[in-house]
Amino acid sequence: MNLGIFKDFWDGQPNHLPFLSLVEQTSDESQSFNLKLSFSKLEAILETNSEQKISEGIRLLLEQENWRAHLVASVSLLLISQAKRDRLINLYWERLSRGSWVSPQILTSLSRCDTSFNTKGEKILTEGFTINYSSLSSIDHHVLRGGVPTTVSEKKIIAAVNYLLNNIINDNYDNDSGGSIAKNWKEKLTELIKENRVKLAYF
Repeated sequence: MNLGIFKDFWDGQPNHLPFLSLVEQTSDESQSFNLKLSFSKLEAILETNSEQKISEGIRLLLEQENWRAHLVASVSLLLISQAKRDRLINLYWERLSRGSWVSPQILTSLSRCDTSFNTKGEKILTEGFTINYSSLSSIDHHVLRGGVPTTVSEKKIIAAVNYLLNNIINDNYDNDSGGSIAKNWKEKLTELIKENRVKLAYF
């Protein structure tokens, strides 16, 4: 995969995994990967690269079908300045329209960074949301997208938006717990911000 400036983020380790729940699984910082290290690695990339390279790197992350890249892009959006965000916001909505297993995390980031999120969210709740998956083999669909069918992915987005706008959780098998995922991720993100472990719009 061509990931631009983010190619070394993984460094042979699943450094995206701590971002999935934003929970530190262990207090042992000597582990080969953990939440603190993942943030440090991502912040170092954003701090040492130009705006052009950051924008190109985020575009490359979002072009991937792999949800792991989307997760790193979602956290990156939180850390860059509003001016940079404004030029990239559409790429995140486009990614959602092509499907992502981590759509609740993407939407939670957008709810903090997209100044028109409420308007877009209300439209989703009123009109629904359509995902157009590209063609992949069954095994690639499972590995890269979590094996979730289009109808479930669309309902997952609606459930996440319903929580983010209205604090309503209406989860079931058909929406892959989108509301609960958005709630948990938002709560953990808020906690990390209060603890000054995440600084929004820092780069």
